[in-house]
Formats: sequence, structure tokens, C-alpha cells
Amino acid sequence: MPTSRSEGSAAQVDPIDLSAFQPLRPAEQIVVRAFVDDDIARIGLRRPLVPSTDIAVRGALVAHLARSGGSGDGPPHRVQIVGAWIEGQVNLRDASIAESLWFFRCVFDASPRFDGARIAGSLSFPGCLLPGLRAEDCTIAGDLALNAGCIVRIDVRLARSTVGRNLNLGRAQLRSGERVDAQVPRRLIADDARIAGDALLTDGFEADGDVRLVGLRVVGDLRASSARLSGHVNGDGQRGDALNLDLAHVAGNVVLDQGFSAAGSVRLRRAQIDGDLDCTQAAFDAFNDMGWRGAVAFAIDRARIGGSLVLSRLKQPLSRATLSGASVGTLHDDDTSWGESLVLDGFAYRQLAAPAPASSGFRIEWLSRQEPSHMGRDFRAQPWHQLIRVFQRMGLPAAARDVAVAREVQLRRVGRVGAGAPLRLRWLPRLAHRAFGLLAGYGHRPWRPAVAMLLVWLGCAAMYDLAAERGVIAPTAPWQSQDRMSACAARPGQATDWTRCADLPPQYPAFNPLSYSFEHLVPFVDLQQRRLWSVAGERAAPDGWGTAARIVTWHEAVLGWAGWVLVALCLISALNRRRGEM
Repeated sequence: MPTSRSEGSAAQVDPIDLSAFQPLRPAEQIVVRAFVDDDIARIGLRRPLVPSTDIAVRGALVAHLARSGGSGDGPPHRVQIVGAWIEGQVNLRDASIAESLWFFRCVFDASPRFDGARIAGSLSFPGCLLPGLRAEDCTIAGDLALNAGCIVRIDVRLARSTVGRNLNLGRAQLRSGERVDAQVPRRLIADDARIAGDALLTDGFEADGDVRLVGLRVVGDLRASSARLSGHVNGDGQRGDALNLDLAHVAGNVVLDQGFSAAGSVRLRRAQIDGDLDCTQAAFDAFNDMGWRGAVAFAIDRARIGGSLVLSRLKQPLSRATLSGASVGTLHDDDTSWGESLVLDGFAYRQLAAPAPASSGFRIEWLSRQEPSHMGRDFRAQPWHQLIRVFQRMGLPAAARDVAVAREVQLRRVGRVGAGAPLRLRWLPRLAHRAFGLLAGYGHRPWRPAVAMLLVWLGCAAMYDLAAERGVIAPTAPWQSQDRMSACAARPGQATDWTRCADLPPQYPAFNPLSYSFEHLVPFVDLQQRRLWSVAGERAAPDGWGTAARIVTWHEAVLGWAGWVLVALCLISALNRRRGEM
């Protein structure tokens, strides 16, 4: 009979004062009996749809049992309830609870309160339905679990709480239903919380308001694989943060992969992640409504990531992302990673991952996707220098040179070259800059002027050799007596080849077209060719070869000076680059 059951239950719990709750309801009797036996109170097998006397348990009784679990000399008792309708608030503010609290497939019609509580075990709500959960400044020695399909209608507040093991929100749903008409700005608030294990927002975790974890400390990993987050939309139609991890410190990895979806900003500003930030197959700005208001979809400004930043196989290119001042160990991206309006100023990375594209063309195109102002008058040079250093560190000097050349071209396009010159004369340094780029790759391709000078040297030497055969090259010393001139002169109608005259004095240096050309090309070099051999006048070479030879010698001298100036500029450029790397 019900009366005997109640009396029997009361007899078993003499150490616990239940007078305030008499008579006990049928479900409450089961709860009390299971509590005394340290067993599970099986009220129902499924989560209730509507309340009834058979399944209703007063929240005040649950709180009373939880507070009494450690009383007496015996081992502490835990509250374990399945399939109950918890009526009224479970208020355990500032309570000391000696054992775990476990609710499975229960419905709470008021938000449980654990603010300031100290729980020696775990606090679990798998498969439950709650209006909200208040557990700020709470200390939980074990796990805190709202998992396995747990639904929270309003919000979960865990600010400044400490969890001794894992925070488990796998398959949890933080969203409004028929009981709540209006959205709330934030669904999960865990600012400055401490998690000694892993923080798990996995297996399809859903939140239709902001998830705010500012200053969160996690000893293990923070995983949000397959999570679906949607920031709150205010009255102006502006969407808030989907995930805010600003100032967070995660000793392991942060994993936003396997279909992670965020409608709203994902922020990790000034966060510290000792492991990887893995965003493989993630979808940022899932509803494509961030750009029209200029909102940022992904922000890791001044974050420190010890491992890899993985942005591969994204569902859509990442636009309006800001990585300003962030530092990562390895950048792992691909051709799906980058959209437009990127902020890369100050972004530092030690290397590119092995699967990431390492071609200069891909990387130059990546840098060109920066915020338009950073590619214009407010040009930011750091992203270019950073990429050049990474290519050099990876043993890819050719790619580094390509990026350096592209940077100089961009500087000229945005008007940085010659900006200090008078307006009417700015064309002059810009023209010189363009010429320096074409001829020497702005000092990054010094082999160009070297090859050009080699070709000029050999080409002019061939010209001088031909000119000598036609009598254009003649000795300059006064050895030419009339007899010797006559002896060297050719037959009428033929050119006189003075360089092959047998009557030259034995001590007179023979003409060498290579040395003759080298003296014209290289200033301040004396091989006795220009002093002792020169281009004859028109009388000696009336067929025009004399004029052609003079023009060639003049142009070769000019090209020689220009070539050595280019070489000097290349050396200065190399020294400046080396000084900048030190």
C-alpha cells in the first residue's frame, strides 16, 4: 500500500529529515529509496512529455537529498534519477555536495542553481530538458555533462567555474523552443572557467545564440567537431559572435573540424593554443550574411598557436578574416581556404605544411586578397616579407625572389615609389624603378645584368674583329713610317688589315678583339688595347665601317657603366636584405 511504502521509506532514512516533504509522492519515494541504497531511481525510461503525479519530483527534495548525501558516518550517497519531471527549482547555491549528481532523461521546469557550489563528484544531465543552468563560481571535482541530446532552452552560465575533468556538451542543443518566445543573446557563458580535462562541444552540438568562452582555460583539448553555431541576431539584423574564445588558453588542440559550422564571428583574439587549431572542413559565415555589414567572420588577432593552423578543405573560402599579429608554427591551407578582404599584417608562421601549396603564384595571389586598403595607399609590407623569409627558410629561393619582385611591383602601383619627389618629377624615379625591375629584378635577379654584359662583351668583340678585317682598327703609336705604311697597305680596292700587318714592331702588342671590347665595357681597366689601337677615320674606312665601329664603342662604354651601376645596386639591395634579416 502507498502508506506502508511511505512509512517504510521514511524508516530507512531516519538520519535524513524529510518532515518538510511529507507525504512523499510515488516518484519521490522511489528517489528516496534509491538514494538510501545508493542506487539509480528509475522513474521512467523516456524523457517525460507532460508532468504527472507518477513522475513528478520536487526540486527542493532533490536539493535536500544532495545536501544530505555526506551526512552521517557512512559513505556519501549520490542522487541518480532517470525519467523524472523535476518540479520547482533545484537550488544548491553555495552548497557542499559530497557525491555526484546524475540526471538522465529528466525534465526540469526551472533552471537548477549551483552558483558557488562545491561538488565532490560529477554533475551530469545527459538527455535532459532544462530551461537553463546556473553554475557560476562553481567547483566540480569530476565531469560537467550536458550531453546525449540534452536541451537547454535559455542559457548555460559557467563563468569562473572549475571542472576537475571534462566539460561534455556532446550532442547538446542550446536553443529556444515552444516554451521561450524570444532568443537570448548568449546561450553558453563560461568566461574564465577552468577545465582540467577536455572541453567537448562535439557530435552535432547546437547553439542558436552566442557561445562565449572568454578567458577559458583548458588543460586538454577543446573540440567542437560537427558543431553548429549560430550567433544571435539583434533588432538591426546584425549577427553576433558564434564562438568567442578571446584570451582563452588551451594546452592541447582546438578542433573545429568535420563539418563545424558557424553563422557569426569565430573569435580567438589573443588566445593561446599550445597545440593545433584545426579547422578542416569547417564552414565559416555559414549563412553568408557577415560581409554586407562589414563584420569579421574569423578573427585570431594576436593569437599564439604553437602547432599548426589548419584551414584545409573548407566548405567555402574564408572571407573577411583577420589574422593580424597572430603567430603560428605551421600554416596548412589549400585552394579552398582564402576568400577576399583578409587582414594579414603581422601574421607570422615558421613554415608551410608539406601538403600546402608552395608555389609563388599561389602565394602572391593569396597576398593580393588582403583588405583593399592594405594593397593600396595603406600598403602593408610585413605579409610579403614574412612569406619571403618562409620561402628562404624552406629552401625555395626562386619562389622567394618571385614574391620579392611582386612586392616591388605593388609598391610602384600604389604610388610608394617616388612619393617623396616633386610631383612633376615623380615619373623619373618610377621609370628608373621599372627599368631596375626589368633588368635586374629589383636586385633579386642579378644574373640578368651579368648575362647581358657577357653578351654585349662577346657581341662587340665580334664586331671589332670584323671591323679590323676591313681596316677600321689601326695602331695609334707613331711607328707608321711611309715605308711601313706602304708595306702594310693592301692592294688597290682591298681593305687594309692593320692588325695582321707583318711589319709591325715585334714589341708592339697585337690586337685582341676580346680585350679591346673588355676595356670599353669595364671602366678603369687598362689592357693597352685602347691606347695602342683605335678606330680609324673615314678616309681609312670610307665604306661606313668606321662610323659603325665608333657607334659601337660609344654604346658599349655607356652600357658598361649602366651594367656596373646595376651590379652595385644589386649588391646594395642584397646587403639591405641581409641587414633586415639579422
